[in-house]
Amino acid sequence: MTGPSMTTLKAALPLVLALAYAPHTAVAGPLLGPDLQAQTVFSKTYTTTGANSKVYGNVLSGDVSTVGASGSVSGNLVSVGAANLGGLGTSGRNATVSGSILSGDVLTTGDHAVVGANITSSGASTVGANSQIGGNMVAGGVATTGASSTVSGNIQTGGAASIGATASVAGNVAAVGAITVGAGSTVGSRTTLGSSPINSTANTAAINSTVSGDATQVTAAQSALTRMGSGTALAATITTNRTLTSGVYSAASLSTTAGTTLYLDGQGLNNQYWVFNIKDILVTGASTSIVLINAGSNSGVIWNTGGYASLGASSTFIGTILANTYISVGANADVFGVGNSCGGLYSATSYVSTGDTAIVGGNGCTDTGGSFSVDPTGTAFFASAVVPPAGIVAGIPEPASWALLITGLLFTGIAMRRRTRVRNVAA
Repeated sequence: MTGPSMTTLKAALPLVLALAYAPHTAVAGPLLGPDLQAQTVFSKTYTTTGANSKVYGNVLSGDVSTVGASGSVSGNLVSVGAANLGGLGTSGRNATVSGSILSGDVLTTGDHAVVGANITSSGASTVGANSQIGGNMVAGGVATTGASSTVSGNIQTGGAASIGATASVAGNVAAVGAITVGAGSTVGSRTTLGSSPINSTANTAAINSTVSGDATQVTAAQSALTRMGSGTALAATITTNRTLTSGVYSAASLSTTAGTTLYLDGQGLNNQYWVFNIKDILVTGASTSIVLINAGSNSGVIWNTGGYASLGASSTFIGTILANTYISVGANADVFGVGNSCGGLYSATSYVSTGDTAIVGGNGCTDTGGSFSVDPTGTAFFASAVVPPAGIVAGIPEPASWALLITGLLFTGIAMRRRTRVRNVAA
């Protein structure tokens, strides 16, 4: 019997390539859901950012959230527990949350704090002197604004309302309790409420439910990444500069000595990715640098650790961290995402803290990105690198892949030839 003709092989090529990509064409979903992708920092318990620190994006915590003096969050600050925004620090900058603050407990801002939108709390809410609130102020308990503070919207409170001297409220002040307005202050109007403007119990429960669901997602994502396999094994400690190309890497635990540089080399290609599956802890020494080089568009870096992650002071780090326990970022350290991504620090069971002057994300970043997905078997894969069967445009396969494709083509061609012969005999 002669082999299949070249015409037969060409005809079978789209089918075989489609089969080659089939394992990831039926996607169960993204590695991280939309809510987590929208968070730059997520913790199951508390979140603390140091003085003069910056977080580009949103912060969500399952307990107390604290932004240090002169610290900033470019998105929203949401916490199940109390929310604390620092005041004017030694740098002379206002502590700032550019979006809204939502607290399942009490909410406090220091003097000269700035909030770009609304502040909402299940409990009491206190705004420091000379602070600026760009939207409404809603509190389940007492609402207090400091001297010379400004609220651009309305104030609604389930308790009493106290407006400091020379402060201003552009809208209506509505309270269940007494309304006190300090000397020289101005308010748009005053209203007595018959009941609290917020269901405090429901508000706290809703935030807590979101946190619990996101924590479950982090745990599931860690499992999906682990199922990608061990890939290339790394030594427990990296002591000298090293270059790693795209792929999956693993270690029982992983640390770097101070001053080490780890280059992630994309070799001038698009759709490159690095997955680090670390069974226990990830620790980088002071002034360690993780640097992405020669990487084209749609690249991704993710660190998956079964224990905690601790980044040394003055280190430079790139990628998203998923940790089972806590994440600690040293003073003056920078944690960046890839491209327009904010990166992301996610703790499934514990806290996230950043030291003074630390930076997480980058100016103008949008979210953590959706580069990784999970297939129906529960295994993660780099979605950006997968070419769908429709309109197949694939790169040149490796030799081993060529062998598999040729074998598949051979058997497909033989099967097609046999079916043709059977039809001819029947005719």
